Amino acid sequence: MKAPRHHILMLLFIAVGLRAAYAQEATLATAGAEEVSPTTQIDTQLRINKTTLLENQTSKNRVDAALLLLTSENPEARKILLEVLALTDNPNARAAVCEAISLTRSGQQPIRAKEDFIKPLIAMIVSEPDYSIVRLAAEATLVFNYSQVQQDLERAVTDPSLPVIARTNVIYAMRRHPDKQAVIKLLSLMDAPEPQIVEAARSALAAVGISASSDPTVRRQMRLELEQRSVETFLRDRVIRQETRMRENESERESLWKKHLTDKTALYNLQGTEDAKVRFLATNLGDRDARIKLWALERLEELRVGTSKAKFSTLEPALIALISDPSRDVRRNTARLLASLWEVNVAKPLLDQLNVETDEGVRREILVALREACYASLTTPGPKLPEEIRAGTLSWAVKFLEDADPEKARVGAEVIGKLLEPNGLRAAEVNGYLKTLADRYSRLSPANDIGLRADLLNAMAGLCSSESKCRELAAKQFGGLFEQAIGEKADSVRLIAVAGLFNASSDKSHAVRRLWKSLGEDPLPAIRLRVIDLAGEAGGPQELDWLSEKLGVSGESDPAWQAILRIFRRSSSTLLAEWVAKIKSAPLVSRLTPEQQISFFDMVRQRAQAEAKPELLREAQTNLADLYMVAGRFKEASESLRILAAGATGQELAKYQGQLLQAYLGLGSIEEVCGLLVNYLPTKGLDLTPEGWVAKSIEAYLSNPATANPQVLLDALQQVKVSDPQVSQEWRTLLGGWTERYAKARKTGENNLPGN
Repeated sequence: MKAPRHHILMLLFIAVGLRAAYAQEATLATAGAEEVSPTTQIDTQLRINKTTLLENQTSKNRVDAALLLLTSENPEARKILLEVLALTDNPNARAAVCEAISLTRSGQQPIRAKEDFIKPLIAMIVSEPDYSIVRLAAEATLVFNYSQVQQDLERAVTDPSLPVIARTNVIYAMRRHPDKQAVIKLLSLMDAPEPQIVEAARSALAAVGISASSDPTVRRQMRLELEQRSVETFLRDRVIRQETRMRENESERESLWKKHLTDKTALYNLQGTEDAKVRFLATNLGDRDARIKLWALERLEELRVGTSKAKFSTLEPALIALISDPSRDVRRNTARLLASLWEVNVAKPLLDQLNVETDEGVRREILVALREACYASLTTPGPKLPEEIRAGTLSWAVKFLEDADPEKARVGAEVIGKLLEPNGLRAAEVNGYLKTLADRYSRLSPANDIGLRADLLNAMAGLCSSESKCRELAAKQFGGLFEQAIGEKADSVRLIAVAGLFNASSDKSHAVRRLWKSLGEDPLPAIRLRVIDLAGEAGGPQELDWLSEKLGVSGESDPAWQAILRIFRRSSSTLLAEWVAKIKSAPLVSRLTPEQQISFFDMVRQRAQAEAKPELLREAQTNLADLYMVAGRFKEASESLRILAAGATGQELAKYQGQLLQAYLGLGSIEEVCGLLVNYLPTKGLDLTPEGWVAKSIEAYLSNPATANPQVLLDALQQVKVSDPQVSQEWRTLLGGWTERYAKARKTGENNLPGN
């Protein structure tokens, strides 16, 4: 049977082109001869094809050379191909041969002695580390009937000496042969001891439309039924599986495209500088294929969100061209990119395209891009856009706002909200847009348009914020709407209304009280938390009582405490002093963690220091020392206790000494312990009885199972010298008791060891 005419012509053109590329070499080889023998011509062509296959940098040229060798009648051509397949240091050439073999499946010119390629291909499947080449080799085996490769494949897949990965590669090749015998073998592999083999077989069977049961008995029955199935029945089932394979092939074609784009990405990454990358991408933005342009747009987005300082302004001509690209995806993604590239001045082309754009999705992205371009022009230094650009953008925003589509209306509201924030419009113009927003909101149904009502309220709330230049006009226009909205049933509407009412109010403290009265016990946690947060932002002492009631309430305790602290930071030291007693008393003390109490008293300490309030300062330091000890923060505790001890006398001093000793012991600072004792043992009236603070502190440390080595402390204490005879005697009595008890305890422990 003859090959298709176009296929033959293609091979001839390839041959002619390759021969021309080596014309000089061929001329030198035949110099002095009036006639060239056919044998010499053939040998030259083989050499050209071989060199191209092995050395050419272009994949297509390598595959074309392999095709010429495959279809050659010269046995030497086949020998060259077999040698290439055996090469381990030239994966590109091996891949080209595999691709060429696969391509012959679409032609009708058979490969001479093609059986010679069975073992080399299967050897590649088994040994090739690059899975992409394994796939190509597996595809190449499809030029054979399964019966021709069955023995070799099934011998390899059951060879226990081969690595598991090699056998899974073989399973992939079997999967590409949806033959009855291949399916039977795959079913048997489900009983293999290796989990990877089992999973690969399961996946392969699934790919040909067979769901393998996890029950071995069921699988055996499936094999028996398959063996007994007629050819007609199996072929019918095979058609079904082929339909599945068609879907797989589509996926594989997509994979090839991904590989192409991966290669392009690798080339892109080789560009030396970011500006070089931008120039590389500019070239690809002009590609005829939409997928290449989309790829280039993705890379530009990556550069934009990274730390790049590349000059995107050089891309302006290329991006302008893409705004009207035939591909909607390209137009859409270009608009998305331009929404964040303020330095690229394409506002007018965007507006021009918006006026003629027919795709709703693209139109939306263009409007968003125009919103950002206008906002940047209004709020950043540099050249300003013509006012007609903002006017045209706002005109389109109103059209979107009035559209029945909620998504379009949302975008329209957002554009209006953002472009009214800066200065530049007359009050009458601003009021016109504000009224349009309010009217659109008022026409919506509270029951059926909840999402859009929330979106419009959000835009209105933003226009009432402190950053908005039209805040007063917006607050006057929308204040009543926010008042109504906080009483609605829809959670999302009430939540946005909270921010709106707060923003619109000139008296923030009053707004907080109004919100607390209406929504402090709202069923939606997010609303309650928002009111708590606003109380922290703008509330006063009057909010402290109800906020303190939230302490200990699940999900609200910490936010309420943070709000309380924010109010305290704005308050006088007098108010803080009043709350010292409240924080320490029930029920607040039980609702607060030690860390929360520490944060309060540390604030009090700082305020007392700043305002020179010694009594309040000492109160704060005392509470901090106690809390630090409870929290196990011994370093901070010791710092506070040293300050307190420096100004203390009598019983108060003894208390701080005892706490300080405990802190040093908690830190494991034996040197500090001994230093403290040296300083305070001579103190008149110091209690060195077993009930005194010194004895209790050291006793607790020695008896604690968590203490790593009590003997280290005992040895150090033995070195503490006391000059006063009476004190020295009392001290030695304590030491003796500790040493004796510890020695007994240690001896008991050693006797209880295994083997004693």
